Amino acid sequence: MTFPSRLPDADRLDPASVPSLRWGVVGPGWIAERFVRSVQRFTRQKIVGIESRNGDRAAAFARQFDIPHAFDGAMSAHPEIDALYIATPHPFHAAMARHGLEAGKPVLVEKPICVSAEETADLIECARKHDVFLMEAYWTDFLPKFSVLRKTLADGLIGDITTVLADHGEFFPPDHRIMRADLGGGPMLDLGTYVVGLATGVLGRPDHVVAQSVPAASGVDGQTGMVLHYESGAQAVLHTTLLSHTPCEATIGGRRGMITLPGKFYTPGPFTVTANDLKTRLVFEEPCSSYDGLHYQAEHMAWCIGQGLRESPIRPLSASFMAMETMDRVRIAGRETR
Repeated sequence: MTFPSRLPDADRLDPASVPSLRWGVVGPGWIAERFVRSVQRFTRQKIVGIESRNGDRAAAFARQFDIPHAFDGAMSAHPEIDALYIATPHPFHAAMARHGLEAGKPVLVEKPICVSAEETADLIECARKHDVFLMEAYWTDFLPKFSVLRKTLADGLIGDITTVLADHGEFFPPDHRIMRADLGGGPMLDLGTYVVGLATGVLGRPDHVVAQSVPAASGVDGQTGMVLHYESGAQAVLHTTLLSHTPCEATIGGRRGMITLPGKFYTPGPFTVTANDLKTRLVFEEPCSSYDGLHYQAEHMAWCIGQGLRESPIRPLSASFMAMETMDRVRIAGRETR
């Protein structure tokens, strides 16, 4: 196969096809700040409500971002809220999302969608029972970078995939909430979602999982190395840690070439396609930086709702379940080897 002279274009939404929704945000934390800032700056979506169990925190967040309504509960029932974004700590995702779905509100749930495959299956069943839109806020999938990446793989540019390599490591101090088991701590549900999500997105559900975890001082997993094996012979070699910073790079290897994604591979940025001659290269450059890219998922969800869909064609609920089920298998395998 001859390499093309350029990579495919990213899919772009027609602004006229994206309804302007009134959003309520549940959980005024770190990721909510970045989501709201991106949505307000780059889209016609409106953030009109913020909810926290701590009314003072909700009010302060509302003042910071000029949000008209602050709630200490029951925001999902408010008539001026069209859609919800759940940005609480992981163990509360399912309950807060369920409240929204039962109120008939479309829900975007920060990744991971839940803390286990069983919980994820229950939430998906709830969405289908109430016939309401549900989507995981796995923001990486909605970036232009990953639109082009998916097209490049679908076109067969690097041939049959044999290998996925990915790591994601960051250093966290002992008092960080990621060190707390009661808040879903450990690297897998935070950092590990990106490495597992890349592998399952490219290769699908693994046939066999091998993993080893090392505990942090608090008792949660500190780091995990894993190998996902596939019937085709493909392997994904992955690593995630909260004990040290790592390059956060990824490589997708095929029989005709490879794709390299420099750190942080899951954020906006470049990637390079290199042919097997190691000379022919195509480079993609992302048009925005860092967490500015969080708005793409909100626009995509609004488009889906405008189209009458109940789940995303880019991040279907089956993809969220597959990633979560794989992470369950990794955590079980990793702890068996402690």
